[in-house]
Amino acid sequence: MGGKKRPTVSALEKRATKEETTKKKEESKKPQMKLEASTGNLTEVSLEQIIKELKGLRYITPYVLASRFSIKLSRAKKTLKELELRGLVVAVDRNSKVPIYVPASRKK
Repeated sequence: MGGKKRPTVSALEKRATKEETTKKKEESKKPQMKLEASTGNLTEVSLEQIIKELKGLRYITPYVLASRFSIKLSRAKKTLKELELRGLVVAVDRNSKVPIYVPASRKK
């Protein structure tokens, strides 16, 4: 009895433009981090990019870093430890499961 109706031409156009804009946002949103092939460490260029992004955040956890830059959680933890050694982030709560950091400029 009837069946599903076909979408109108204008509905198809709206859907296509919406998909294009979301695709463009996703591509520009996530910068890809480069890992050195031999050691698996992040390069200085990618660390600079991370530092630039993290200055605007209120807090930093390994999950936030991993999801933002599409890297593994273990790599995010090591990166945060390295940034702490450089003095760019400060540990607020050092839990064994989820350490919480803030940028050094926000620490008062």
